[in-house]
Amino acid sequence: MYRALASQLRILLCDTRYKKDNSLLVAVYPKLEVSGLESINWSSEKSGHISITQTESGSNRVAQMPFEITQFSNGLSVADLQLTKSTLVPIGQWCEQIVTYSPTTLTIKEVIRSVADKGGGAHIDATMSPALRYMRQKTPVGETYAHLFIVALGRFLQALGEKLFSYSGCRVSEDLLKKEHHKYNLGIVAHHEWSDALQP
Repeated sequence: MYRALASQLRILLCDTRYKKDNSLLVAVYPKLEVSGLESINWSSEKSGHISITQTESGSNRVAQMPFEITQFSNGLSVADLQLTKSTLVPIGQWCEQIVTYSPTTLTIKEVIRSVADKGGGAHIDATMSPALRYMRQKTPVGETYAHLFIVALGRFLQALGEKLFSYSGCRVSEDLLKKEHHKYNLGIVAHHEWSDALQP
């Protein structure tokens, strides 16, 4: 179902027609601003929940990507984008944000379009992009990155819809939230020259 969801996300967030934005949310709410992704900060010691240990002369850097996976005791795995309420981004630009740099730079738009256009969401394209090749790799919880990226985007859109239309959608049960569960953060360790080149 994540492939079908990718098609709907494309219609809502990053559809184009004759190279012009044809996204439904932009058309209906052109002035809408939403929380942006947490910034990707490189450090020689710690970024978010991820840390590295290196010698005094060590030149590696670590960064936590704005993406987190939660696995519950019954085996259910969900994912969420890490957002910051202090940064609002116009809905027309929101999909241009970067969710990861490795093994290839991926924006939200590239995630959606790769799965919807090439991964069987709207149709199947025989040529697999580097983005889709990466997203077909499995995460520590067994699901692919494509699956969980799309789940995270779907959960974001559900939360946005709840605010826009004042309703409550389906949720992970309180019982599961109270039980032991594990979180996994997407992170990258890289040589400082590579990470410095990615800084804005």
